[in-house]
Amino acid sequence: MKHYEIEYAVYCTVGKIRRNNEDNFYCDGKIREDVNNNQDVAFSGKVSSDTNEMFAVFDGMGGEACGEVASFVAASHAQLFARDRGAYEEYLYELGELLNEKVREETEARSLVLMGTTAAMVQFCDTDIYVLNAGDSRVYRLLKHELKQLSVDHIAPGYGGKAITKFLGMPSDDKLRPYIAAGEYKAGDVYLLCTDGVTDMLTDADILDIIDNKRPLGDTCRALIGAAMANGGVDNATAILLRVTK
Repeated sequence: MKHYEIEYAVYCTVGKIRRNNEDNFYCDGKIREDVNNNQDVAFSGKVSSDTNEMFAVFDGMGGEACGEVASFVAASHAQLFARDRGAYEEYLYELGELLNEKVREETEARSLVLMGTTAAMVQFCDTDIYVLNAGDSRVYRLLKHELKQLSVDHIAPGYGGKAITKFLGMPSDDKLRPYIAAGEYKAGDVYLLCTDGVTDMLTDADILDIIDNKRPLGDTCRALIGAAMANGGVDNATAILLRVTK
């Protein structure tokens, strides 16, 4: 079994127009704990591939004060789940089902019609990487100066914009069928998880131009979010950059 280090950098911001931040994340045991604090969150570090680590971004929806609740419920239960995970065992689909149920339970507890969150998650397991997404938060891989989207957008035209067709917290009569994929990873791979506050403001070509470099991941992640803000910043924006090294 090969041993790798996974470097990471996180940046989460409320954006230039929104009053509250409905985004959340999970990275190396950390989430956005205080949903009422709209200050930017940024940090970086690294973990060993031996830890069977998972990374995720969540973009909540559901109206006033509900979006940040939905994404927090998903992030906090991902945090709890990750503390008890087994080594070298693929668990991402199981986690997706758990988070879907927990958001749905919170919706019912609050007597709401609907509350939910998108999700884009990756898990490193031995030499394999697993991807799960629901909604329009995305996962990309940068390999040999080429950027490829690994996730699938679950959206349809909607009144006044776009409608999310799959998300965590879907009603009980709707079966959550997230997109799931698996493949091998290796040293040199770079992965980006981000909410639509990034991809609605930047094209794939813009993203490639920003992240295809050898700079520290923290600087690159900050530059990516900065470019999204400079191009309008109309939504909350969260990005997690990952680089696999030996």
